[in-house]
Formats: sequence, structure tokens, C-alpha cells
Amino acid sequence: MTRYLDTGQAAGVRPTPDIATRIRTNPRVKAILWSLVTGMTVLGMIALFASHVL
Repeated sequence: MTRYLDTGQAAGVRPTPDIATRIRTNPRVKAILWSLVTGMTVLGMIALFASHVL
């Protein structure tokens, strides 16, 4: 009877992760995204400072 009630997947088969999970766990992409965010933040701060000074 338990074989009919078992809704779990087979132990050897793992579902493939979606694209968001792969981006979060890929260290190279993570580093590139952090660098872009940091660079844009620094450029934004410089632009704000320059606009008030000029």
C-alpha cells in the first residue's frame, strides 16, 4: 500500500535548479553582479557630490 501513497521522487533523480538559483550559487556571476552594483553605487555617489559642488 505504501508504494501507492509515495509521492516523493526517486532518490537518484534531482530536479534541475531554475536560473535564479544558478545565478545565486555561481560564484563568478555573483562576483560580477556585486562589482556592478558597487560600481554603480560609487558612480552615483560621485554624481550626487559633483552635482552639489558644481
